[in-house]
Parts: sequence; structure tokens; C-alpha cells
Amino acid sequence: MFENYSMKRSLAVACMLLCGARMAGAQDTTAAKKHWLGKLHPDSIINGKLSIIPVPVLSSSPETGLRAGVVLQYFFNTGNKADTLRKTRDSYSYLEALYSTRNQTVFENYTQMYTPGEAFFIKHRMGYANYNERVWGFGNKTVGANEFEKVTYTRLYLQSSVARQLKNQLFAGINLNISKTYDVSTVVKDTNLLAGQPGQTGSLVVGVGPTLIWDKRDHPMNASRGWYGELAATWYTGTLGSDYRYTEFLGDVRKYYTLRDSSVLAFQGYGLLTSGTVPWREKARMGNGTIMRGYFSGRFRDNQYLAAQAEYRKPVHRWVTLAAFAAVGQVQHTIGAFTPKDTKLAGGLGLRVLANKAKRIYLRFDYAVSTDKTSGFYFKVGEAF
Repeated sequence: MFENYSMKRSLAVACMLLCGARMAGAQDTTAAKKHWLGKLHPDSIINGKLSIIPVPVLSSSPETGLRAGVVLQYFFNTGNKADTLRKTRDSYSYLEALYSTRNQTVFENYTQMYTPGEAFFIKHRMGYANYNERVWGFGNKTVGANEFEKVTYTRLYLQSSVARQLKNQLFAGINLNISKTYDVSTVVKDTNLLAGQPGQTGSLVVGVGPTLIWDKRDHPMNASRGWYGELAATWYTGTLGSDYRYTEFLGDVRKYYTLRDSSVLAFQGYGLLTSGTVPWREKARMGNGTIMRGYFSGRFRDNQYLAAQAEYRKPVHRWVTLAAFAAVGQVQHTIGAFTPKDTKLAGGLGLRVLANKAKRIYLRFDYAVSTDKTSGFYFKVGEAF
């Protein structure tokens, strides 16, 4: 699905990111002061003091086409030297403004923060999207790859969770989800695939519920040992102003092993299960840059989604790591409909380039294929999971 030259564009972006990291936060060495070319040396870049990175973005994906914009990424730590009993892990935040050749505009802010001593763990995402996407229908069996319909819409969204640490990196709190989709328009081919779907002309959903997080990872951006578990339930009701009433259950479990040769073996299990009347835009969708890589996001979507993946990361240089990954998953309308014969498979290879040693920040290049003969190239900052 990707153009052959997307790899070249993404490599160019990587160079811009590395240069931006160095210019934004790296401390000059004596050699760099004498020779400006020393500032661009990889060792000088990855050992720099990184905090804020303004990054010009130029990338390509099957969902967006060619996309350009600016991302402001901020890496920080709220702890202090007196915090010896509870060491605070790194936090990060980004603010992005992007526009694509498919007339998609996105403004988004995302923050994942540990407060001092990790008393609280806060995750927050909010944004605006004037978007269009492809819809193939719903369920594990949809129309052919070229028979999709184009749907355009505008969306405002807010997703936040605040959890307090109870003990031993176990956090409990509350999550909030608000999503408003409006100005929905469909370019119909043979049949309107959105016809009869909840939220066909737009929707407002508002939900709250409890969240439980046990975060034993050694690092949130690039974990090499430990594990992460998250369970959340969200109730969407008319009392809160939601147009639709339904319940959503989220489960996300990850485990990391460091092997003798310093390579890492990582596993993840993910599930999003719903009951009630779920608008089409809020249904679970298979495929993205984190799990089931190789599938176009939304190629298969429905009320229930289960997936699992494994990834092997092998360092081959002090700032280069190779990766191999594989995933299985499927969507269904009801939990009882899950069956082994409907399982989708995806996998691929990846390259990781160290952008900053102190913060353990890597640039990620992944190429993945699927059993449905689709493929995808992904360029991101940070590991997939």
C-alpha cells in the first residue's frame, strides 16, 4: 500500500529529528565548539541532554498519503535528587500539527506523566481532526480491498486518566472519554456501508469509569524488563450527555525479558470489548503502528477486538538495534463469535536508531505484511509497545 519511496522520505525525517535533538538540547563538547561538524556526529547527538525537540515531519502511510507538519516533543522528569526512596521514571509529551495530501488535518496533544515520587500516573490525549478514512464494512469479513468507501468527518476528542499509586507501582484511578464526530459525509459506491450504523450522521459519546494500572516497566519509552498491565471499564450514558449507551472494557498486558546477549523479548496481549449500541466511529479497529502492523487501520472493525504480539530486539551496534515481530488478532460482533479460523496474521522486520542515550529514545522504522496481502511502513519515535 505504500509508495516505494516512503522509506527514503522517512530516512530524511530521521536525519532532521536527530539534528533537531542535537540543536535543541545537546551540550556542546570541546570538539564541537571548534568544529561545527562535530555537532552532527552520532556520538555527540545520542549523548546530548535532550529535553525539547521541534521536529519537521514528512512521512507517508496508507491511511494518510503524504503528510507534513510539525511535532513538538518534550521529554522530562518530575523527580528531584531528594527522591531516593521512589525513583521517578521519565515522562513525555508531544504537540503536533499535521496536514496530508488526502486533505486530513490533525492537531493533537498527548502526555504521559509520572508526578514526583510517582504518586500519580497521568495519561492525557486531546485533539481536533478534519479527517477522511476508508470503510470496508464491519466484522471479520468485509468487501474487497478496492471496494472501500471514503468517509469524511470532523472530530473533537478528549481521553484522560488520572491514577494514584497505592503501593509497589500499582495505580488506581478514573478515566474520562469524550468524542464528538460531526459533518459526516460518505462517497457511496454500490451500497452505503454506513447505512443503518449507529452514528451514521454523527455522534457524541461521553463516558467515565475506573482504571487499574500496574506499571513495573524499567522505562516507559523503551522497556527492556518488567511488565505492564492495564484494566479499564468505561460507561457511556445519557446522564453524562452521551448520545449512545454502551460499556467498554479495555485490557492491555505486556511483558519484557532481557536475554543474556542484551537482546529483548517482548510480548503483548490486547483486548477491547464492548456491549450496547456503539457508534461506528468508536468501534474497535484492527491495524495501526503499534499492534497488527501491516493492516490498514480500520480494514476490519467491530464491537469486539482481541490481538496479541511478540517482538525480538537485537542490538547490533551501540546505537542500532534490529527487530522482528509477529501478531495475531481478529474482530467480531459478539464475544461468542470468535473462532480460530478467522484469526488474522501479521509480522515484519524493523530497525531502531538511538536518538538519545540518556533518555533511551529510539527512532523506529518497521515494515510489516499480513495474510491479507497488505503491507505497511511505519516511522515513529519510541517502541511500538
